[in-house]
Amino acid sequence: MTHPHKKRRRISDLPAELLEVILTKLPFVDNIRSSAVCSSWNSATTQVPLCAQTPWLMLPSDEEDDFTTRRFFNLAENKVYKMKNVFERFGDDVWCVGSSHGWLVILDDEANPHLFNPFSRVQIQLPLFTDELANVNNLRKSLITKAILLADPSRSNDFVVVMIYDYDFASRLAFYKQGDKTWTKLVGANQDYCDIICHDNQLFALADNRSVEVWEFQSSSLTKIMSIEPSMQLKDVEKFPRNNNISTKFYLVKTSNDDVLFIERFIGNFVNAQGFVVDESYLLSSNDTQPLVCPYRTKMFFVFKLDFKLKRWEKVESLKDQVVFLGGNQSMSVSSHDFSECKPNSIYFTDDRWYEMDLDNLYGGHDLGLFNLDNESIKPFYHSDLEKIDSPPFWISPNPW
Repeated sequence: MTHPHKKRRRISDLPAELLEVILTKLPFVDNIRSSAVCSSWNSATTQVPLCAQTPWLMLPSDEEDDFTTRRFFNLAENKVYKMKNVFERFGDDVWCVGSSHGWLVILDDEANPHLFNPFSRVQIQLPLFTDELANVNNLRKSLITKAILLADPSRSNDFVVVMIYDYDFASRLAFYKQGDKTWTKLVGANQDYCDIICHDNQLFALADNRSVEVWEFQSSSLTKIMSIEPSMQLKDVEKFPRNNNISTKFYLVKTSNDDVLFIERFIGNFVNAQGFVVDESYLLSSNDTQPLVCPYRTKMFFVFKLDFKLKRWEKVESLKDQVVFLGGNQSMSVSSHDFSECKPNSIYFTDDRWYEMDLDNLYGGHDLGLFNLDNESIKPFYHSDLEKIDSPPFWISPNPW
């Protein structure tokens, strides 16, 4: 029997210490739902670190002429969430050039750069491009090839944005530190970069010659503290044909167990309906009135691990429990022991062949899938009804703050 004078407890009376323990165990979606319970829960959700999670895949709207809506595919739930008008303040032609810490580096329809968190809708204006980057308005889909953050702006006022940009037939590095008025070119940098990642407030940069540089922030500038030019055994790089019908792309990954990986991606420039890489002349024979549609597609990945002591890239036959996410985002990895929805020893990849997005109206943004190192197979992890996915898909780690 309930005591007549006993006060009923409300959910808002839950002790703060217990609430924080609960919130740190909740995935992103449940964390957002918890913030709507009451004011005390809303306040608590902003104070606790988010539970580790797999990234979501950001996709364009599935409705014609809807340029401001984005859909987000949650791998853990195998479910798509739709966010309407998320990019409405940036115009109808927003272009994303980077993703890290739950933030996007975007260019609006006038090529002005911004940091933007699509979940909290918080926007940070970045300095306009000048000098070597002045033509970004005309070449924004090919001039800036990747941008990353060295810290989470939600939790640090000392964040840094680093980007790879193309100028004078070379890929260079520039950075912006919170509070600066302009972008700064890195002095003493290589002249041909293909990927960048951050780890422990350090910048790791991969050059086209497979060398790795490590930069660290000292005072107000980035200082190079390490440069390694690892060797590679020829037998490890001759196992897949390299010719005019195959393009390659390089990635740098710091795994969840602190290994540094170099990943080479092989893309067939023209792949027919049977999955074979074909020559461009195959597209139009004497019997055809219209060229065949043979979109580019990824066919293979090679993975190498950096041996710092021997200064050598060692071929990796298995990633074991590691799961890698590649694309226009900052490359990342998680352990399948922590995320049962992920396939171990696999690479989840998206289409980052941005310079071809406007070359054909029939395809683009479609080259995404799941590569398994065990049997070298490629399977879909998400099915799209869109023939062309424009703007291209992007991995993003949800961050509500």
